[in-house]
Amino acid sequence: MKYSKRTIYIFFLLVFFGCASRSPLSNRYISKNKNIQHLIKLGKSHWDRRVDPKDARLANHFLSKAIELDPYNLETIALYSRSCYFLGRFIEKSPAAKDSLYFEGFTKGWDFITSSPSFKLGFSPEDQDSVSRIMTGVENLSGDLLPVAYWWAENYTSYLLTKPALQRIERRDVLETVLHRLLSINPEYYFHGVNRIFGSFYAKLPGIELSQSENNFEKSISGDPDFLNSYVARSQYLFTKKGDKDSFIKDLQYVLNSDPTKLPEASPENLFEQEIAKDLLKKKDSLFE
Repeated sequence: MKYSKRTIYIFFLLVFFGCASRSPLSNRYISKNKNIQHLIKLGKSHWDRRVDPKDARLANHFLSKAIELDPYNLETIALYSRSCYFLGRFIEKSPAAKDSLYFEGFTKGWDFITSSPSFKLGFSPEDQDSVSRIMTGVENLSGDLLPVAYWWAENYTSYLLTKPALQRIERRDVLETVLHRLLSINPEYYFHGVNRIFGSFYAKLPGIELSQSENNFEKSISGDPDFLNSYVARSQYLFTKKGDKDSFIKDLQYVLNSDPTKLPEASPENLFEQEIAKDLLKKKDSLFE
């Protein structure tokens, strides 16, 4: 079959303008995706150098910008929440700045958790009150949400530890439900981190036997003895509550005498924990008056 030159010309015009009409939208999508990936790459690059406070802040900044463009990236949400916790615990000094970072970390994490299919599936029964529905949603969390849920718990607990005891009591049920779900998925996650969180929280929760705090700290330390945060948190929360000054000093001296690089992936955290240990030892007399 032969086509006239006019027919061929019209065909190419249609193809050209058809492609042209679609290209702006396509280009915007590609540009946005590249921008997101670039921001994530920058965030991770600075995160790897987080031992420098400037890099820790830049990591948090670039990850926050990536989340603004793509709030449904699990890995990015988890790392952003972790960076909020890192800045709050190690870098910022004012209580208000720490609170703001912890709040940001657990809010972003909770938004992601409650929008996940597994949470919604567990949350759906209409014959329960709202708190019970949240509990069933949490109990149904899928394993892939572990990193987001863990850093939600770290930020949430850190935020609550400085609040009145009544707030900790009122929010106990949801936190415990999340932590038990995390233990069922992977009890060893982040250097037995769930036990460490339980240890800190139970030391500051009225009506709880301190043996529960002790047992959880012991599990965390025996599981990962080179992660120094467990010793510092035990001194900071449990031993001050017990009035055990000798154990307080012993733990913190152990931290100062330890090699922070034994866990290469946690060397920045260990180095900063040694700084916290120094500060706590300076305050030992006032903490045990």
